[in-house]
Amino acid sequence: MIAPRSLDCPSPMLLILSASSFRKSINSKRGGVDLLDLPRMAHEEFGFRGLLIPTDVLVGADMERLDRVRESADKSACPYLFLVETDVHPIGHPNEDRALASKQRIERVLTAASRLGCSSAGISIAGADTDAAMALAVERLKPLASRAEQLDLNLLIRPSPGLTETPERMSDLIKLVGGFRLGSLPDFEAAAGSGDAHDYLRRLAPYAPVVLASSTEFNAEGLHTPYDLQSCAQALVSIGFDGAVAVEYRGEGANTSGATPGDDSGISEGIMMTRLAIEPTLLGTEE
Repeated sequence: MIAPRSLDCPSPMLLILSASSFRKSINSKRGGVDLLDLPRMAHEEFGFRGLLIPTDVLVGADMERLDRVRESADKSACPYLFLVETDVHPIGHPNEDRALASKQRIERVLTAASRLGCSSAGISIAGADTDAAMALAVERLKPLASRAEQLDLNLLIRPSPGLTETPERMSDLIKLVGGFRLGSLPDFEAAAGSGDAHDYLRRLAPYAPVVLASSTEFNAEGLHTPYDLQSCAQALVSIGFDGAVAVEYRGEGANTSGATPGDDSGISEGIMMTRLAIEPTLLGTEE
């Protein structure tokens, strides 16, 4: 498993952009963001130095397309660092055929992540919160973790309802699978949904090379009303987290088609407001 990070001597964190913020625009056929131009935009317009990309914006991409995506990022000095699978896979389900199909799909995701030059691939797994489902998940994840290690990748588990919903069960799974390449992929929104975002992140972030700084809604005063982004950021600082923090705006425009094709101003504003909310805390520049 990925070794827990030291609680002492925090180092600067890397702020990156989650391409999921522009998912609707990238997948739009009405003049949205060009995936090949996204790294330049992320670097020049937003000041990010890396990207996280979801698999659903790569649907139909062959190896040549993946190479072009990687080249565009390298040229913009804003590489793709993390690939995150969009679908949830029934790794803890007793049906062997479904589990096999998921295993094959995850192996393809790992191959794509390697081709893109990513350091990690994230997946979500489904299964009941039972010892039987845990045993199946451990058995099926071990060869996938080994494959990730062969490709010099981290395999990250994204918390999902059921088997990996709580920090306790997630850490149990990571420890039981073992190895040096299995970790977690925490998420601010999921942390807030747990009822104690600060504790949730403190317990999962030590096993994470990246955390999703997800946001959903800002009011007219620029405050994020559903949950406290600064508190989530402070939880990372309190454990000396030194990985990447991926800004992912999920509010209006990101999850719904805009009234004007190609108009992503609402998404851009949401991204910048998210960054402004967490950056002073993460970088220790709060007044």
